[in-house]
Parts: sequence; C-alpha cells; structure tokens
Amino acid sequence: MMAGRKPETQKNLIKALFQNIGSQLLISPVDVEITIKEQAPYQWGFRGMTGDEANDLKYKIKV
Repeated sequence: MMAGRKPETQKNLIKALFQNIGSQLLISPVDVEITIKEQAPYQWGFRGMTGDEANDLKYKIKV
C-alpha cells in the first residue's frame, strides 16, 4: 500500500478483508493473518513513472 492512509482507514480495510474472507471463502478469521506493508510513493512504479510523480490518480492517498 502506498503510504499515507490513516490508521483508522487501515483498520477498516483489515476488518473488511476478514469479513469478506470469512463470508466468501468460508475461512475463519482466526486462520488468517493480514499485514499491511506501506511504502513511500517514490518507491512505487507504475505507468512509466513513480508514485510521487503521478498526479492523476483516481483515488485518494491521504484518507
């Protein structure tokens, strides 16, 4: 994940993943471990540029 998301946003993502994994794959949350690894935007590369150079992303980073 590109760095910049608030802790509450990350917690909501983890909870949503647990819920969806449980309901769609029938895997108990106690059998799943989730780790979010953040990297600075300049450490991402996509569309021939780095993340800090992309200014037309369709999603917010700082949420």
